[in-house]
Amino acid sequence: MKFKLIILLLFISTLTIAQHNEALKDSFSKIENNLYIEDHKKQLNIKFDVSNDVENYYLSFDENDVNIAPNQNIRYALDFNYKFASVRLGLRVPISNSQKEDKGDTYVFRFKVKLLFDKWSHQFEYNYVRGYYIKNSKNLLNDDFQNHIQFPRFKTYIFSGTTAYKFNDKFSLRAIASQTEIQIKSAGSFMPSINYWVYNITGTQKFINTLGETIEREKYNDYKGFSSTVNAGYYYTFVYKKYWYAHAYVSPGIGLDFYQVETFNPNENFSRSYNNMILSLQNGIALGYNSKKYYFGLEYNNISTNENNYKDDFQFSTSRNIFHVFIGYRFKAPNIVKKPIDQIQEKVPILNDNYK
Repeated sequence: MKFKLIILLLFISTLTIAQHNEALKDSFSKIENNLYIEDHKKQLNIKFDVSNDVENYYLSFDENDVNIAPNQNIRYALDFNYKFASVRLGLRVPISNSQKEDKGDTYVFRFKVKLLFDKWSHQFEYNYVRGYYIKNSKNLLNDDFQNHIQFPRFKTYIFSGTTAYKFNDKFSLRAIASQTEIQIKSAGSFMPSINYWVYNITGTQKFINTLGETIEREKYNDYKGFSSTVNAGYYYTFVYKKYWYAHAYVSPGIGLDFYQVETFNPNENFSRSYNNMILSLQNGIALGYNSKKYYFGLEYNNISTNENNYKDDFQFSTSRNIFHVFIGYRFKAPNIVKKPIDQIQEKVPILNDNYK
């Protein structure tokens, strides 16, 4: 009996020491991470962003490959960032009457949400655009060129998402993605991710020619599909004098695009299904200042893809250069923001930073 009691006491002691060592390890880890990252998640920050992040496409039109784009050169947005949540609202860009006459009217609705945690990050975006024009209209025509060829009913519905995992706790993704933290000492991390898009593209049956006449096409296509890539990225932030920073990343990826083309013509309607391999490369740099109260900076991102689409099909722009200029300010979160987020954290403990 005494032997069993001694064994039991030794077991309890060993377990207690192990738990204590683990607690000390976590404590030291947090202290060490605090030397690299300054926490501002409990402050609300609002960011104003200006970018040229406008998607355009290539498709077949009257046996020619054309570049089709919305009548929008730049985008404005407001980001609201607090704790783990980041919400972006796009602002409508005014279009002058002369621009509408030349390139048509464009309506855009864009909504983006980011959920950023210590290790995991998730991003979801819904993007709806109606009203496009052919950018290279001059190359298609022999008659007098007055305005661009317009597709007022051309609509794109795109839902996209990204899930990523960060390996190095000393590197702050929040400092770059939502500015709810400040990277105060240089660090980097390997960060794999899964990216996906669900898209639906319709409305090419009618167009307005350069003389302002509405033409109905005898044959046209609608497109819908699902794409996904797996990327292996490395991200690094260099810090100068605590608040100035330079950030860079590179993220190659591979994936598949599953899509369906529905063809409409006077004789019959039919659909075809395809799947293609996608090779992608995402990379970018950023420069900025991130202090306790305000921050500002500029970003450059390049997205390149290689996908061999079948004849008469559309494709996303194969190379996009995206520029961002932004400025933001931090302040005490009002109850209208603080209360619902705190309630969500109470009901979903995994959203709490102290959750184990």
